[in-house]
Amino acid sequence: MERGVLIRYTKKQPMPLGVGGFTLLEMMIAMAIAAILMTIAVPGFQNVIRNNRISAASGDLVAALLTAKAESAGRTNFVTVCKRNSGGSGCEANGGWEQGWLVFVDEDGDGTVDSGDEILYDHAALEGGLTAYGTSGITRRVTYRANGMTNLTSMQTLVLCDQRGYGDNAKGIMVSIIGRASTSKATDTGAGSCLIPS
Repeated sequence: MERGVLIRYTKKQPMPLGVGGFTLLEMMIAMAIAAILMTIAVPGFQNVIRNNRISAASGDLVAALLTAKAESAGRTNFVTVCKRNSGGSGCEANGGWEQGWLVFVDEDGDGTVDSGDEILYDHAALEGGLTAYGTSGITRRVTYRANGMTNLTSMQTLVLCDQRGYGDNAKGIMVSIIGRASTSKATDTGAGSCLIPS
């Protein structure tokens, strides 16, 4: 008897429901819809990022001012907030507050970091093209006295702007003689511009 070859046939099993793929046409349509949605969403997302950046910067500066007020009263000594130089070792006379700022115990109340003055806080330069300039009494520094009052003679304003310029997106920081610092829309401060020197 001749041996035969046994061929095994298997019955094709049906594909379970929910398991399948996309056709090339379906994938191309989905990609086109995603591209259209991205062109609509990206500009709005950039504004969210810019708004968050300027809000965070204004919040950080207000926190530094309030920290200086509390530290001056707690230490019964002068505490100054000034524009930071590039090395973070002292105050800067030129440029804006976007360079960053220092909070330091100002032993002699002269508004400069001297040997023996303790730097309490060092905030790095702001990113994202932000500018931060103040009105005439707050262009360089704010010094808090031992009683928590400032060296200011009137209400002063700092204005933070980004690429969008002065308007509803710009932030204003009001600093009073008694040392209170608060943030609001720049348009509510009466500053009228980003205060960038010409």
